[in-house]
Amino acid sequence: MNEATPRYCSGRDLSLDTDGGAVAAVSAALGHPMIPWQRLTADIAGEYETDADGRRVLRHPRVVVSVPRQSGKTTVDEAGHIRSMLMGPNRVGWYIAQRGTDAVAHFKQVVKDVENSPALRPLIRDVKYTAGDMGLYFMNGSVFKPSPPTDSSGHGFQGDRITLDEAWAFNEQQGNALIQAFVPTTITRLQLTGQQPQLWIMSTEGTADSTFLNPLLAECRHGRCPESWAVIDYGLPFDADPEDLDAVWASHPGAGHLFNRRQLRGFRDEFRNDPAGWRRAFCNIRDDGALERVYTDDIWQATLYDATDVDWATAALGVAVNIDQAATSIVIAWQRDGRTHAMLAECRPGTIGAADRIAMLAGQRNLTVWVDRKGPAGIIADQLTRDHPDTRIADMSAADMASTGPALLDLLRNGAVTHSPADALDRAVGVAVRRWSGDTWYLDRRQSPGDVSPIEAMQLAVWGCAHAEPAPVLQVF
Repeated sequence: MNEATPRYCSGRDLSLDTDGGAVAAVSAALGHPMIPWQRLTADIAGEYETDADGRRVLRHPRVVVSVPRQSGKTTVDEAGHIRSMLMGPNRVGWYIAQRGTDAVAHFKQVVKDVENSPALRPLIRDVKYTAGDMGLYFMNGSVFKPSPPTDSSGHGFQGDRITLDEAWAFNEQQGNALIQAFVPTTITRLQLTGQQPQLWIMSTEGTADSTFLNPLLAECRHGRCPESWAVIDYGLPFDADPEDLDAVWASHPGAGHLFNRRQLRGFRDEFRNDPAGWRRAFCNIRDDGALERVYTDDIWQATLYDATDVDWATAALGVAVNIDQAATSIVIAWQRDGRTHAMLAECRPGTIGAADRIAMLAGQRNLTVWVDRKGPAGIIADQLTRDHPDTRIADMSAADMASTGPALLDLLRNGAVTHSPADALDRAVGVAVRRWSGDTWYLDRRQSPGDVSPIEAMQLAVWGCAHAEPAPVLQVF
């Protein structure tokens, strides 16, 4: 049986109790026994501490779940909502979808599942379908309600569990308005119910217009979201081939549980004229063109060449730092046999000590350092200027920076650049996302779902190798 590994997961804190078992029991009562990823999600999201007043305080006030289609995320949400309604009296749950018709359709399915459950049906007090009063009312006074975003934003509303489903469909204004409407009420709900409210944001990857979800997922995948959030992200690794059905199968959390391999082939056939739709639906890869590989695998593999015989007289040093300054990459490029060759010299954690190392490499071989002073590597450039004034740093204009990526891509396509094998460089190429600005493009460090500093450093080194001025000659009189 397939058990996919998440691309990103907050992980289970075994020192904390969890309500995940109760959620799983409700799911089973609804006729949907949980599969592994669903139980993992329920266990992580259900982690709680008991405060001095005996109140159950959930560890994660916000839960972000991103999974491909056919994963069963609706099952997790349905069971979680019903469990939340049964945790105490007078609780309120909201299910919010972009379109009111979708919210109502989901609500009706939840009602049907609860009514068909021998264990849960006796707990229903009433079901109302009238607009403005629609809800599934329980004997303990709790109520589960559907809503489109237009009815829920712009003002505070009370809720103990709120789900924003298919968040890719919300624009930035809608998403932020919903969060602003909910978050201020969490303090009062904790006082009223004695339990911590929770906001769930659930979705498959969206499009370029998903201006609420896209930056949120980028923040989560780069580890820049608050530590109190729970993040569960499944999908095809960003450097894998979407046409490799074995890779899709291995990465899909519903594979082997909710569909078989023959059905997976059928799903692919349904998207035979829509490869971007396939990547989005079953690989959980955004459909905005940005996540198309900048440096395609055929070009990258065709220009692989293992060379270490550096011609230091023609060499240049490229330096880049990833978006959260968690890694520094150093690439050396030089001329050989009428072509330029690049080699990843180092990919080191963080930035501490990087300036000293770069100054040593540059000083030993009289090399010029090529770096984006206005990007994350600006801290390195400042340290070099302050602590190593003899190190030459290239003066790059905005036009130069705008040309480094397109220039490298063109050289690779024409076989004019080769590169030594390096795992970190391969990974960077596999996840590199570009952002267009007018007629040129830049590597998008923020939207790239991984560290792209190695390929950025290669762009800079190759550019420097082609545009370096002759090093000054030391004269002795």
